[in-house]
Amino acid sequence: MSAKSKVLCFAAHPDDIEVYMGATLLLFTREACSLRAVILTDGEAATRQPILGTRKDEAQASLAILGMDGSFPGLPDGGLSGLDDLETRLHEEITSFDPDLVFGPDARDAHVDHAALARALEALRPASRAAFWQYLDATEVVREPSHLLLMDDGFGEKEALIRLHSSQFPTRGESRAHLPGGLDILERAKRRDRRYGKLLGLGYAEPLLGPVPGRGGPARLIRSKEDFFGG
Repeated sequence: MSAKSKVLCFAAHPDDIEVYMGATLLLFTREACSLRAVILTDGEAATRQPILGTRKDEAQASLAILGMDGSFPGLPDGGLSGLDDLETRLHEEITSFDPDLVFGPDARDAHVDHAALARALEALRPASRAAFWQYLDATEVVREPSHLLLMDDGFGEKEALIRLHSSQFPTRGESRAHLPGGLDILERAKRRDRRYGKLLGLGYAEPLLGPVPGRGGPARLIRSKEDFFGG
């Protein structure tokens, strides 16, 4: 493990990493890691768009708070599964940054872009020196986590990051029919993290899958950067 650990996070869309692993990112920020996000699409095929700026602008505001460098390749929203060179693009990002930890979605995620990104990362895992981690769906967790990151300070800091993606929140009286379960991104994240926090007798916890997720038994606890190394 290097003195200043390098963490590379892949996301299919703006807001993904804040919703799925915002507290994890805040931990890495507090522990002075070198952070980089690769947000593959602009997310502009979503049902709601920003009134001012773009979803990229919203993401950049969040990354600035986290002290994260950001890359925005501009790949087609909703079309990652049809890209022949997706693995090559991801490999180039990994090789260039040379991270200690790589984060991406779970291949069982219901969103087609998330699943395509996860499969491409899985193909690259064996040849990389980095430890690959997965964040889990905030709509319906279909795989139990190997690790839980404890959110000792509550949900407030993570909520502030998610709220920066203001275009993704319906206005008062607006239909919620397009939202999974009728819940917006903040409500889904809060419900999921509260579910796992209750298992620990605490407020909130983020579920993650580590590099060796198949060991069984209760999820291991994460309280510091060091807990991400060694399995």
